[in-house]
Amino acid sequence: MLRLYRTSIFTATIMVPIFARAAEVPLAGCYERVYDASHLAAHTGQVVTRATLLVKATETPMKTPAGDIVADGDLRMWARGHKERFDTMGACSTTAGGLSCDGSVSAAETHTCKAETTGVRECRVDLGEAGGFEIANRMKDVVVTLKDRLELVPAPYDGGPFLNLSGKDTENRTFLLKPAPVERCK
Repeated sequence: MLRLYRTSIFTATIMVPIFARAAEVPLAGCYERVYDASHLAAHTGQVVTRATLLVKATETPMKTPAGDIVADGDLRMWARGHKERFDTMGACSTTAGGLSCDGSVSAAETHTCKAETTGVRECRVDLGEAGGFEIANRMKDVVVTLKDRLELVPAPYDGGPFLNLSGKDTENRTFLLKPAPVERCK
C-alpha cells in the first residue's frame, strides 16, 4: 500500500485549487545520473550511486502561502551497499530559478534519528522535517540541490531503512542530472 505523502509547508491559510497547463511546468521531463566507479572512488563520502528525477504537472495544483504547487518532483536515489531504491515525492512550486519541492512523509512509525548526518538509517527525520530540494535549469540539464535535509524511503513506503541526506554534506547535497527517456524514471 502506498503510504508516502506529498507535503507542503503552509500556515493556517486555506489552500485554493489552481489550474496549470503542462506547458507551464518548468523543467518537465525525466532526468538521470549514474555515478561510475571512478567518480565514486574520487568522492568516497558520496553515498548516492544513482539518481532519477521525474518532473510533471501535478494532478492537484494549489495556491499556498509558500507558492503555487504546479508540479510533482519524484526523486529516486540508490545508495552504496543497498539494492533497494529510496524515493521522495515532492510537491513543487515555481521559483525564479526553477522549482522548490517539499519532501514527502512516510507513514512509518520509527524513532527519530538523533544525528542529522547522511546515510541509510533505521531511524527517520522528525515528521515535520521531511526536508526538500530545489531544481534548477543548467542548460539542458538540471541541478538538484537539497535544502536543509531530505528523507527518502524504500518501497512499499511503510518502513525503513531510510536514506537521510544532509544539506550540509557537500558530497551528497548537489546532483547534476541529464535528460533521460521517461522509462528510466519509472
